Amino acid sequence: MPRNNIILQSKQAFIDALFHLMENETYDDVTIKQLVLESGYSRRTYYRYFSSKTAILNESFSQNMESYHKHLEQQKKLDPENIPAQFINFMWPLHHRLQLLAQNDLLIPLLAKNVPDIAKMLLMIKVPWRQAQQPDLNKYYYALIYSIGGFCVMLDTIFKEPTLKEPKDIIDSLSSALMEITANINERNDHIDASEV
Repeated sequence: MPRNNIILQSKQAFIDALFHLMENETYDDVTIKQLVLESGYSRRTYYRYFSSKTAILNESFSQNMESYHKHLEQQKKLDPENIPAQFINFMWPLHHRLQLLAQNDLLIPLLAKNVPDIAKMLLMIKVPWRQAQQPDLNKYYYALIYSIGGFCVMLDTIFKEPTLKEPKDIIDSLSSALMEITANINERNDHIDASEV
């Protein structure tokens, strides 16, 4: 097996071990000894790749962000109306892990420290509604930071609720609200344009 695959396999074993252990105890209570036993790897292997449990979460986040970036690049049609569906459908297979993070008050801190990287990754995706060329993309940066921050809080709220909603219900609610906001903005802009004539 190529060395890179061995490294990825080792890291993934510790990621899986951490989330499995969090099903029965809090993140703070999980020990390195437990991670080593659960993963099937040695303490030495753990310290080769990770300095802390937080480093495991960071690795998991990086892997998922890279997968999401590839997912978005492969989409034939990206428009503002289908962004909620794209994201919710992509991350839904991870919903149990997201619940564990939210219930341990880890989801918002993990997302918050990565918001700038998420925004930069999203700016690399070509979308029809963003007219600026590469050097001018900075004007979208703060708008993305603002949007991502709200999305992070929404995810944390969803995954802390006692009864988890179905993905379709989340997508429908979010899409409906966004379309209503867009319609109101367009109506207001049309009213402003008409009053200037």
